[in-house]
Amino acid sequence: MKKINCFLWEWKIPELQKLLKVMKLIVFILLISVISVFANNSYSQTKLLNLKIKNNTVKAVLQNIEEQSEFYFMYSEKLVDVDRKVSINIKNKKINEVLNQLFAQTNVEHTVKDRFILLTTPEVSVRSLTVQQPKTISGTVTDESGEPLPGASVIIKGTTTGTVTNNNGNYNLSNVPDNATLVFSFIGMISKEISVDNQTTINVTMAADAIGLDEVVAIGYGTQKKINLTGAISQVKSTDFIEERPVTSVGQALQGVIPGLTVSKSNGIPGEGY
Repeated sequence: MKKINCFLWEWKIPELQKLLKVMKLIVFILLISVISVFANNSYSQTKLLNLKIKNNTVKAVLQNIEEQSEFYFMYSEKLVDVDRKVSINIKNKKINEVLNQLFAQTNVEHTVKDRFILLTTPEVSVRSLTVQQPKTISGTVTDESGEPLPGASVIIKGTTTGTVTNNNGNYNLSNVPDNATLVFSFIGMISKEISVDNQTTINVTMAADAIGLDEVVAIGYGTQKKINLTGAISQVKSTDFIEERPVTSVGQALQGVIPGLTVSKSNGIPGEGY
């Protein structure tokens, strides 16, 4: 019985030590995370600044702040007049107090996010400056009768990014910005442009692109648009060469009727056809 107890005790000690090491590691990681978060949130509240600048630009003041701290400024010179001359003399002041004094009597606003400071104006909100997250758009492309259109192209306007619909007319397009416009096209159909906005599902019904009869010319192997023809086309009615002329063949009837057309026999044997 003693041997069994010793065996169990020798087996439990290493396992217990291993468990304790894992628990210590977890506690250490949690402690570091809490300290980091607390440090980030409290930095702007604890960091004190000293500035003594006379008749210099706002840009120089901002650079001075960055040099003596971990703050980093983000702004557009089109919105913020950083060439404005200022004089500032402060001692042991927090960043919010410094910026309030620096931009007093101006329309410049500041937003402190950890160590990053965004300078902007009321015309441009912080929301409009955030990067838009791309998203995935899906949907179905059909014709006017509700039948799916396989092979229809879906392209982000102004780019080469796009996809085609599957056999069921469905498509799925990823990495689409909110301000994008999708262009839907299919052979024989009128193209459509639809703004994405806040949509994630866009179903499209495409209408047929009708061609007027006066724009189509019948040729020997099908139909063709007039605009795509390079040669001249002439029309001869049956009354012009059958009913009013004593001819024995179509070749004789066409001779001299169509300008530029020459009809000749295949050989000179009398009685041979054209």
